[in-house]
Amino acid sequence: MTSLDKETGRDRYFAAKERELEELLDPETGMVSARFSRAIACPLCEGPRHTVLFVKRGYPIVRCDECALVFANPQIDESLILEEYRADGPRANDLWVDVLLSDRQLELDREKFEEILDELEPYRGAGRLLDVRTSIGLFLRLALDRGWDAVGNEFGGRARKVARERFGLDVSAAPLDELGLDRGSFDVVALNSVLEHVNEPRRMLAEIADLLKPGGAVFIVVPNVDSLACRVLHERTATFDGRNHLIYFSRRTLARMLDVEGFDTVEVHTRVASLEPVLEHLVYREPYTGGVPEDDCLVGVVRDRRDQVEDLLERLDLGYKLHCLARKRT
Repeated sequence: MTSLDKETGRDRYFAAKERELEELLDPETGMVSARFSRAIACPLCEGPRHTVLFVKRGYPIVRCDECALVFANPQIDESLILEEYRADGPRANDLWVDVLLSDRQLELDREKFEEILDELEPYRGAGRLLDVRTSIGLFLRLALDRGWDAVGNEFGGRARKVARERFGLDVSAAPLDELGLDRGSFDVVALNSVLEHVNEPRRMLAEIADLLKPGGAVFIVVPNVDSLACRVLHERTATFDGRNHLIYFSRRTLARMLDVEGFDTVEVHTRVASLEPVLEHLVYREPYTGGVPEDDCLVGVVRDRRDQVEDLLERLDLGYKLHCLARKRT
């Protein structure tokens, strides 16, 4: 069976990202260099104390002793990553665009984005939608096709080019606070795989709240630190890297952050079972290599009951991705 990683090109992306992770390490200590990072207080509660969960290839991942938010600390300056998005030349971010353009990923993303737009319909109002860091623009294109007045921004030059040439979008390269958007002018804001990448997620949510009309909605997709994959694989989970992913939310910590920034959580659920790397680990194989033996009894049982297992994981909020709909308080 071909793994999703090989089918979509994720394996090439992860290999390139591993090489780039090393660029920010101190060669003497093997830890993330103080030149590129800083120690921080908790991004949620500003608590000063935390417990190190593990160190992955030189990047410490910690959990706040007060509110249990998981985050990278010391933390890479987000501006370094954004500069890579803007830079010319082949980097891992360019390979991620290839992943997003693979037939299988486009199929998965269309299904996911249509579901999100269905959930946002009750908040349509005048139909103004902002897609923050829209990437290749698929979500934005689908929103426009469904009648939304939708705009977005994206830092990556190659992703913007795809958005323009393939999906017919005029996407800005400016940061959110430089887009010149009017306060209270949007019915809906989408943060699809964005909030985990920023140093100051509360600040971003405050900016989003300022742009939304009273009662408007934000939809957030982030990795789920309480997923089955994260619980079983820990640092072997692909989502942990300490460089691109800076914050790791659970259902509870995401809801708490939304609450303090003036949002009421309406709905939270999880998607993406991510069973294959878990099975690989359970049969003593390296996760994400597509190396699960077909004749293993555990693998056979799970695959024969895949639909039931995946449904159970979603009902228990153990999916790999958190999907959260929240409403700005009136």
